[in-house]
Amino acid sequence: MKTKAAGKKPVQRAKAAPAKRVVAKTALYLYGVSLATRNKVELRAEAVDGEAAIESTRFDGFDCWISRVDRSEYADRLAENMENLEWLAMIGVRHQRAVADLASKLEMLPARFGTVFLSEQSLKQHVASGKKNFQTVFKKIAGSDEWGIKVFRVAQPGRAAIVEAASGTDYLKSKAQSVMPRAKEEDPKLMELVQALSGLSVDTASGGKASSGQPSLVWHGSFLVRRSAQKKGASTLRKFTAEFSEGYRVECSGPWPPYSFVGQHG
Repeated sequence: MKTKAAGKKPVQRAKAAPAKRVVAKTALYLYGVSLATRNKVELRAEAVDGEAAIESTRFDGFDCWISRVDRSEYADRLAENMENLEWLAMIGVRHQRAVADLASKLEMLPARFGTVFLSEQSLKQHVASGKKNFQTVFKKIAGSDEWGIKVFRVAQPGRAAIVEAASGTDYLKSKAQSVMPRAKEEDPKLMELVQALSGLSVDTASGGKASSGQPSLVWHGSFLVRRSAQKKGASTLRKFTAEFSEGYRVECSGPWPPYSFVGQHG
């Protein structure tokens, strides 16, 4: 029979302390603002980070559509991350899809890409400061979508121009100038198209000077078109596109959420 050794106590092992869970600080990524609704909104689009839920938080009669994202990545290092083209493309596509999904179900003021608030209090202050403007813009955009229009000059077939230059640099400059639209008075037919679309629109936003990155682009702008007028707008575009077949090419994109018509929101 075994006996316990006198004076010898059983060894007690200390329990390991539970590991502390590290919780990342979050920020609120804003997709847009809608009028408060009681209807359930089911969304298919994923959040910008591909993980968080898209949810709403309500202030002063408005629903702010947000995701709670990592503060370090989407606020503290946002400018740095936006220089990463791969990151920018991925997040930009997710932002656009989320805004489009929301806009297909609600009248909303879309926020610019990368609009982030560090707390619900700062978001609440943003809504409070813009409340009057929000109400005005909601009245304007009701039942409307944004259309983007670009008009390109079509090069006519013919003998190629001979470019003479004293150096390679001069040659490239001369070549670029030869394909740029010539400065002249606006084509009356082009202006007729702009006026016809303006007549069907609630509001218009000029695209400014044609981008130097698109040398054949001669005009671009956006139109806020009532959905009830969109069939007529499409018919107008077809009419002018047929008439422009030899001189211009017209591109139409949309319908989009009304990015160009919400002022400084976001």
